[in-house]
Amino acid sequence: MHVPRLGLIVMLALSGGGGAAARSAAQEMPSPQALQLQAQRIAQERPREAEAAARAFLHLVAQDRVDALDSLKAGAIDAYWVEVGQLVAQFDLVQNLVRRDSVRAGLVAKMFGVEVYARGLQRAYRGASAAQQQQLRAQLLTLIGRHFDLEDQLRALEVADIERRLTEVRAETLRRQQKRAELVQWAVDDIIRDATRPQ
Repeated sequence: MHVPRLGLIVMLALSGGGGAAARSAAQEMPSPQALQLQAQRIAQERPREAEAAARAFLHLVAQDRVDALDSLKAGAIDAYWVEVGQLVAQFDLVQNLVRRDSVRAGLVAKMFGVEVYARGLQRAYRGASAAQQQQLRAQLLTLIGRHFDLEDQLRALEVADIERRLTEVRAETLRRQQKRAELVQWAVDDIIRDATRPQ
C-alpha cells in the first residue's frame, strides 16, 4: 500500500535556525519518516477513531472535500484508508504545532488543505482522458503554485526568526564588549570569593 509523501517542506520550515520557539518546535516535531509510518500504520490497521479525526481535519482544511472522501470510501476502500492515514498524520502534526506556534500552524494547515485538493486531482488524473488530463494539469499547476507561496510564507517567518535572533546576539555581544572590564572584574571577584570561602 503506497502512502504519498507528507508535506516535507513543513519539516524544513520547522527545522531551520529560527528563534527559540521555532527551534523548540522543530526538536519536538516528528520526522517526515515518522509521519509516513504513522499514515501507513493507520491505512493498514484502519482504526475507527481515525475516520473521525480525518473527517474533523478535513472540515478544517478542505470542507468541500468531505463528500469526495465519502465517495472514496464507497468506491476504493484502500485509497480511502490511505487518505485517512494521511489526514490523521497531518492533523496530529498541526495539533502539535499549534501549541507552540499558531501562525506557522495556520500556514501548515493551509498547505495540507492544498495537498488534499492535489491528491484528489491526482486520483482523477489516473482515469482521465488526454483532454481531461490537460485540465487537471492546469489545476495542479495552480494548486502547487499556491502551495509554493505558502512554503515561501513559512520561509519568511523562519528568516524573520533568524534575523531577530541575530539582532539579539549582536546586541548582547555589544553589551558584553562595552562592559568587558566590569564583567571580567565581577568574574575574578566571584572566583576569589569562592577560593576564600571555608570548606
